[in-house]
Amino acid sequence: MLLSGVLRALSEHPTATQVVFYAVVVGGLWIAEYRLTGQNIGRKFRHTAFNSTLMLLALPAQLGMMTLVLGAAYWCTAHKVGLLYLLPFHESAWIRLGVMFLVMDFLDYAYHYAAHRIPWLWRLHLVHHSDREVDVSTTFREHPLETLVRTAVLCGWVVLCGASLQLLILRQTFETIANIGQHSRLTLPERPARWLRYLFVTPDMHHAHHHAYLPGTDCNYGDVLSLWDRLFGTQISLRPDSIQFGVDTHLDRDGDLLALLGLKPASEVAAGRGTQV
Repeated sequence: MLLSGVLRALSEHPTATQVVFYAVVVGGLWIAEYRLTGQNIGRKFRHTAFNSTLMLLALPAQLGMMTLVLGAAYWCTAHKVGLLYLLPFHESAWIRLGVMFLVMDFLDYAYHYAAHRIPWLWRLHLVHHSDREVDVSTTFREHPLETLVRTAVLCGWVVLCGASLQLLILRQTFETIANIGQHSRLTLPERPARWLRYLFVTPDMHHAHHHAYLPGTDCNYGDVLSLWDRLFGTQISLRPDSIQFGVDTHLDRDGDLLALLGLKPASEVAAGRGTQV
């Protein structure tokens, strides 16, 4: 009853709720990173400003496409379209929220895997990976065209699954917390991290995914749950002191906005898959 009441209240203003929640979590972790890791405040502000520029460029696509995603969720629920309605007991919260959460998480894993394997999509996704100082602001560092592609794919997943608005809100809440935490410089102690990574993608797992060199870059694709990486053999562990953030083909272009957006001549920008160490 409590969960249903909260979801009902949030569903009345889903976009505003997500924006406020996102801002509060990011702001709190940003301050915690500065206080606890000893980062230079000027450098951190400049880094955040650069990533925020990319976020603002992508914001129109994000807001516009999320309107379509929410509309798709309303339509699927009204017309009972999607995989959900082929399942027995689909009215049960365990099915429409629990099982479908797992399905959506797997589909996000599949998209992330594809983003590293399809050349044109990798060219967009490497904007996120090229950050050499991964922190909480890296969460919203994304090429505007990837924002468009990613949210369009999400709209397709919603129709395929028959995802309800309640499921989207539940998933976005968990996904927001997970993604922001995974990019944060505030890592967990080894013992709790070891236990948590049996179920969730922990910061140390995602930091390994942001390693500049293969095979780290092409492992740990999980979004919220880590079970897909274990199931499909894409999980890897790296010592924190061995991780160098970035993409080895773009280590000198982290702060070059035009190069990252693909607005420089191809002869000036490498877009290779990287090297293995």
